[in-house]
Amino acid sequence: MFIKHNFINHEGEVPLWAAVEVLSFGTLSKVIKNLKTGAGSAYTALANNYKYKSLKGNLVKPSLKMLTSWIQAVAILRNMCAHNSRIYNRTIHTTPEILDADKITPAPSHNGLYQVLLAMKYIRSTDAEWTVFVNELDKLFQTYAGVINLSAMNLPTDWKTHLSV
Repeated sequence: MFIKHNFINHEGEVPLWAAVEVLSFGTLSKVIKNLKTGAGSAYTALANNYKYKSLKGNLVKPSLKMLTSWIQAVAILRNMCAHNSRIYNRTIHTTPEILDADKITPAPSHNGLYQVLLAMKYIRSTDAEWTVFVNELDKLFQTYAGVINLSAMNLPTDWKTHLSV
């Protein structure tokens, strides 16, 4: 309905923000992947929202490849959850780029939930919301500690340190 409203009120054109409202997460990730880079580009404006601290302590914008790998990983997890697919003890066939500070040694033989959770952390909306999520996840893990194996999801023993902001 709001698309029709915008179409009528904007002389047959739909504003970009309205069009994005109806895109699937997967399509949105493909749109971002195809953005031009460089000074003054839409990608540069977007990437400014996802700066992270490098090992040297500098604030750095993610590369287009890095940011799209994070968004794609989250889109895949979202689709798995939406279709009631199992995420425990499962290889997730996407490879989000992990920041050096969050890489674990030895490197896991496959990608699992840990890698996608890190991608979620990197594109979080706010630190406060992410902290609530991590605390709730920790409670869930504690509740089912006798049943689940964190390594089955590629989570290192210090997973909470890596996922915390």
